[in-house]
Amino acid sequence: MLILFFTLGFVACGGWHEDNITATTVTEIPTHGPQSEIKSKPIVKPGADAELIGIRCASYESALVTDLEIHEVPLKEEPSARVPFQDPVFDTCIVRVTDRFADLSPDDPSLGLKNEYSRLQSFNADDSLILVYSITGNWYIYDGWNLTPRFQIPIDVEPRWDSKDPDLLYFITDSRLMAYRVSTGSTDVIHNFGDDLPGEKIAMVWTRYEGSPSSDSRYWGLMAEDEDWHPVALLVYDLETDQVIAKRMVDREKDIDSVSISPLGNYFLAFHDDYCDTDIPGDETDPCGLMVYDRYLQNGDNLVRIIGHSDLTLDANGKEVLVFQDIDTDYISMLELDSGEITSLVPIDFSYSALGFHFSGNAVQMPGWVLVSTSNGAKPSATWMDDQIFALELKPNGRIVRLAHTHSVVDESQGHDYWAEPHASVNTDFTRILFTSNWGRHGTEEVDMYLIQLPDEWTKNLTNE
Repeated sequence: MLILFFTLGFVACGGWHEDNITATTVTEIPTHGPQSEIKSKPIVKPGADAELIGIRCASYESALVTDLEIHEVPLKEEPSARVPFQDPVFDTCIVRVTDRFADLSPDDPSLGLKNEYSRLQSFNADDSLILVYSITGNWYIYDGWNLTPRFQIPIDVEPRWDSKDPDLLYFITDSRLMAYRVSTGSTDVIHNFGDDLPGEKIAMVWTRYEGSPSSDSRYWGLMAEDEDWHPVALLVYDLETDQVIAKRMVDREKDIDSVSISPLGNYFLAFHDDYCDTDIPGDETDPCGLMVYDRYLQNGDNLVRIIGHSDLTLDANGKEVLVFQDIDTDYISMLELDSGEITSLVPIDFSYSALGFHFSGNAVQMPGWVLVSTSNGAKPSATWMDDQIFALELKPNGRIVRLAHTHSVVDESQGHDYWAEPHASVNTDFTRILFTSNWGRHGTEEVDMYLIQLPDEWTKNLTNE
């Protein structure tokens, strides 16, 4: 889960335009906001034969690695920004997208740039723009095709791209859902949830960093919190009708880590900090662990006793599932939300060292696969999945495709290393993957964002069924 990092009410006071950027300097810092004369370049997806600058290399013809051998992380100097290279072990095409020295606006004191989180979609609707986060709470837009920075944008928390309009970005400001139009810098209020909770002193209505709307952007699963950051109510909002269609008041003493709606909008999930006793499952009156409700916040059921990192996605049959680290069994497992059935997918070997896991189920256009990223600190590789990014097929004994070493050292005793967790996230068709790396500099906050480019329909070239 994400650290609660309070940057609420932030308004960016600087930015850039890509015409002012060289390899090492930023010469002017115009604000990209409602009064700015800056306009983004037209958002046009390149044709099939277009050269995508910075992400072409020979791995388009290379076989993807599907073995489960232990491959040590090779020694390699930190790559230059926006210069492609091939992973020396897995042959995938990778490029360091951000440059923490040159890309930050002068008034941004951040030491690093990253994709926000594994569960969240950093690419807009047509992959032409990428949202990038600086670790002090600022937001930047990068060109999705040549990977250059465009400008800093003045938004608050929880930015979420619209699923159809590549120019539209939603975000949260206290109890309001906002819309930001990239091409003009204009900001509008979409809905004020304070009006839906009369008599309550509401500080925030949000997912608490980790949730997303349904894959069509219509349904939003949200949580209202009071001025003491205690949960007040669960809400389901219908963007199409601009209405809160369900509301459930909750026990303010029951901390909830985060909430989300499922990809098709059929289920509301509340991830509780309190785990359930082994022999006493939670229920609507005493929730714990993972609570799953229907779209109207009825029929709540405790489907996982204690919930670790996870993400929602679709299986090969189009059913809504949650892929998660199963703490009770030490497996990567899959929960079918409709039936409540849990399927064990891959065992996790903790006998050598601790392992941290993050999952990304954003690739709803390629159902049946999830992206997994791991970190295990500064120890030598002891299992095949140490410090890895890999694709996992969502069925028992499913295929595993090894994509990259993260080159990120995450030492749990170093608080700064939270930012170095890879948090790998995938685009909607599973061809572009973003991840964060400190490239071995643990304890420094010096991180950058990397991109892995995969061929279209890469699963057709896998040899093992």
